Amino acid sequence: MRRIGEGGLDIGYWLHPHWTGQGMATMATAALVHQGLQLAGIDRIEIHHDAANPASGAVAHRLGFTEVERIQAPEGPKAPGEVGIHVIWRMTADQWKARKLSMPNK
Repeated sequence: MRRIGEGGLDIGYWLHPHWTGQGMATMATAALVHQGLQLAGIDRIEIHHDAANPASGAVAHRLGFTEVERIQAPEGPKAPGEVGIHVIWRMTADQWKARKLSMPNK
């Protein structure tokens, strides 16, 4: 999605509980980051999630994203179980390239 301004894309993901914990979100997100950073004019990709959702943060962390900010959602929590704090992770094109170069066969 192009919600974060010029030069950036953000990725969101949801899985049915039956499919969690199998690496699917991580693999799909890696593929989206790879493709997204090949688009003209895209220099960063972000993942945003509620602080009460550590599984989403774990995907970002596993892929080498950097947590850049935590902000109070102006509208508060949107769903039951949320706390209304947005966690923002970022991967730049340079970070992705360096990550790929440091991982043999990736």
